[in-house]
Amino acid sequence: MCFDRMREVSRLLLPLGIIMAIVLIGSAELEADDYNLLGFEGIGTLGSTTVDNGPPPVVGDWVTTHCRYIDVPNTLVGEYYLRYPLDLPDGATITSIRFYLADFNNPGSLFLYLHSRPWNSRDGGTLEAIKVSPAADVGDYQIDMDPVDVTINNQTTEYWISVSPTNNDFPGQLCVYGIQVTYN
Repeated sequence: MCFDRMREVSRLLLPLGIIMAIVLIGSAELEADDYNLLGFEGIGTLGSTTVDNGPPPVVGDWVTTHCRYIDVPNTLVGEYYLRYPLDLPDGATITSIRFYLADFNNPGSLFLYLHSRPWNSRDGGTLEAIKVSPAADVGDYQIDMDPVDVTINNQTTEYWISVSPTNNDFPGQLCVYGIQVTYN
């Protein structure tokens, strides 16, 4: 009789347990994680519009804020980049990217890109997403690149963010404080 009662109780609770498990699994899938890059992690690289294969550009950091910039005056988009390699979990899906920037350079802008390409490839890469900062002196601000829908496949593909400035005689006026990549 005791076993019958336990069997009856477990039969009633089993659907509730399954429902709870489904809810927990579903909520875990909806949780987003953030991958943060600090501005000074940017690597100065030559852009695809640069004619010769010279040395990488000099980069600078505002001392107290570590806001990274390409320290070359009068640049055009595509000449130089700050490159931020991404190291995200395999199978993660990037849903948005938030850039923390400084723009005290009128009419300069920052061109923000998400790229991918096959490993061990000379391929220039696939442009996954692009955003352009306003061509105005807006001070410290953030700009969102969303929605983004890129699923990471670390077995075959590398991913990175590039930031290319168009600036005037004062290159430090356009810089990157940090980047936050949100993924599921």
